[in-house]
Amino acid sequence: MARQQINVGIVPGDKRGDNLRVGGIKINENFTELYDSLQSSLFSPVIAGKHIITYQESILLTEKYEFIPAPGVGKVIDLISLIARITPSSQNSPLDIYSYQTLNVTTDGDTETQDWGYFPSLFLMSINKVIQRMTPVFSTQLFENTPVYACLSGKQEPKSGSSQIELYFLYRIIDLAGIIVPGGSNPLFQVVQSFTNQTEIVIEHNLQKYPTVVVVDTTGRELISEITHETPDIMVIRINPSSSGKIIYS
Repeated sequence: MARQQINVGIVPGDKRGDNLRVGGIKINENFTELYDSLQSSLFSPVIAGKHIITYQESILLTEKYEFIPAPGVGKVIDLISLIARITPSSQNSPLDIYSYQTLNVTTDGDTETQDWGYFPSLFLMSINKVIQRMTPVFSTQLFENTPVYACLSGKQEPKSGSSQIELYFLYRIIDLAGIIVPGGSNPLFQVVQSFTNQTEIVIEHNLQKYPTVVVVDTTGRELISEITHETPDIMVIRINPSSSGKIIYS
């Protein structure tokens, strides 16, 4: 059913618009359609969670800390909100890391990438209890059946100090089985795929269309690439010279 517009007439009091009963019926039917659509949605209810990286663990931040588990076969995580609170062990000994390092939010095995976002060094080295919302980078819907991690970039552990890092998050689970439809017309579906030191990447996306593609390096800079759609389900991406980064397509 298309959205029903309430006729309000041309000028106030001209009696050309819908009466109260007809207007009320249109409002009810519009809301009924919206609620029915939401109830049949492929989204799970919103899930709230919390994960703590302890004072003792914070000296090993290059470890991957899984804070949202894998959602299940054929499903992805839709991250709604992620904030962190950092509490240094004392004002004299907060975390001391290199200025270029970030606490990355990622779904792949490469701790240097910022698939979903990051928390900057100034936040991690705060001398006071601080709350900060994640800095977003790419989409928050990535990789089927994959958990979400937090880990320190740069392959260098904190030089000294310790802090407790509390992660608070809201997310939903999306069932891709209902999103990947002929023509791939649903705008919710987006994938970000990692590649490392490659010149040619073959992707079997099964979208039954020629998707929109953006290729970026690990710093987020867009790369010039050659994209060949072998079929409506398979594409080949060529980059010269070889590089590492992300392929974003929908």
